[in-house]
Amino acid sequence: MTSIPFAQPGMAARDVSETFTSAEIFNSAIPHPVTEDFPVAGDVALPAFSVVGLAATDTLAMATFVHVPGSKATGRLVFSGVGAVDDAITIGATVYTLKAAPTTVAGQVKIGATAAETASNLIAAINGGAGAGTAYGSLTTPHPDVSAQSDAAGIVGIVAKTAGAPGNAIATIETGAAIAFSNTTLVGGADQIGVAPLGITTAPVVDTDVAQRVAIYRAGNFNPDALNWDVSFNTDDKREAAFRSAPAPTNILVRKRL
Repeated sequence: MTSIPFAQPGMAARDVSETFTSAEIFNSAIPHPVTEDFPVAGDVALPAFSVVGLAATDTLAMATFVHVPGSKATGRLVFSGVGAVDDAITIGATVYTLKAAPTTVAGQVKIGATAAETASNLIAAINGGAGAGTAYGSLTTPHPDVSAQSDAAGIVGIVAKTAGAPGNAIATIETGAAIAFSNTTLVGGADQIGVAPLGITTAPVVDTDVAQRVAIYRAGNFNPDALNWDVSFNTDDKREAAFRSAPAPTNILVRKRL
């Protein structure tokens, strides 16, 4: 039976002088650590059996419970009139061109009888909605990076499909007297804040001022009281839920021993 000391216990550890046997750490068969290891920055120290994830720098750090979900970048295109033939609307790398009567050409959008109708036709073209061949060119495919919605009559709301700051780089440019974007790119996209749990360290990591690598467990049934947690995991419910949305191949259960 192996006794594993906790020289720097986390909030869940019992006492600084106590040790945990392997039987107390694992609620079932001891999992084999993944053969792939992960980088750790040189100025980071992690106790053994720390609940960790990948920080923004793609290096291991203590996982946190508090996460602010990433937000999607958005934009708005206002039609003050129906638009004119050959008015162009650029979203990212895709160009939509207003036409009196669209053909099969991808990106062509029919000018409506009202500003609201032209806006509706554009929304259909962006989303790949009803009206292919009439409201917009039949070879038009759904925009790969954004979706569209009606924010009001004659106003098209543009939303990045993926949350995060990269959405702020999607260009929104128009040429036409009766159409106007609020900005030249989408705005408001933000990355997720926090470090999502990915695994559990198999060995302590000492601050060496030199980048290093460590293997982590990505499978197994663990006793939460034997793990080292960030202080944000301050309830049993939070610890038990820690790995529920972790990406494959992570398959970790955390629950108290019966």
